[in-house]
Amino acid sequence: MKELLAEPGFLAPSGTIGADISYLLAVVFTVLFLISWGMAKRAQGTRHHKLILVSMVSMIIYFVGYYYARSLGVLSFEGREGFGGPDDVYENVFKPVLFTHLSLVVLGMILAFYMLSQGFRASKKVEGDYSLNEGELKISPRKFKIVMFTIFISWGLLQGFLLVTRDNPLGASIAYTLIFATAALIVSLEKLIERILPDGAKRHRVLGRFTMVIYAMILVTSTATYLMLYFIYPLKS
Repeated sequence: MKELLAEPGFLAPSGTIGADISYLLAVVFTVLFLISWGMAKRAQGTRHHKLILVSMVSMIIYFVGYYYARSLGVLSFEGREGFGGPDDVYENVFKPVLFTHLSLVVLGMILAFYMLSQGFRASKKVEGDYSLNEGELKISPRKFKIVMFTIFISWGLLQGFLLVTRDNPLGASIAYTLIFATAALIVSLEKLIERILPDGAKRHRVLGRFTMVIYAMILVTSTATYLMLYFIYPLKS
């Protein structure tokens, strides 16, 4: 897979297939999210629900597979070797943009999981049509404990699997620990969010707008890194 992603691309003379596909999908997903957001603004709850569900699940599958194949994506994988510009531009422009992009991607993935779950919890289905259910939305203490316990048990089982199947599991162990710790943090933050925005429908609308801003910024930073790597400062052959 790594070899295929490193093959010459089709958008830029010095690009790779992996970089081109990554950028095109970033554009596609952002457009789908914008369309879905527009449906929600027009009170087309069912159409919004179906499109955002398919789009977010597809995005999650893509990111999990792609970042697994390239360790952390094409841009971070190539690092300084993938950038052909001067050192001052690399340090003062490219690296901050790349770091911002990767940070936004992580935040975007967290929001994708959270908004999917929160959307189902905050909605109701009446005669086949989805709409937001106005009113207080909270996780019961019992359900909160069950979710946290499930996360902890899943992390423990995965750590045991890594110890059995890998000769040097330290790197993978740390990575998966961070993922499960992030999941636990999200569940914990839900209790705080419940106090700030107790109404489930209002919470979904406010966080939905925030999520769209994050995805738009992901596209902007993705475009900037792609242009710098493969158009403005490509490696000289």
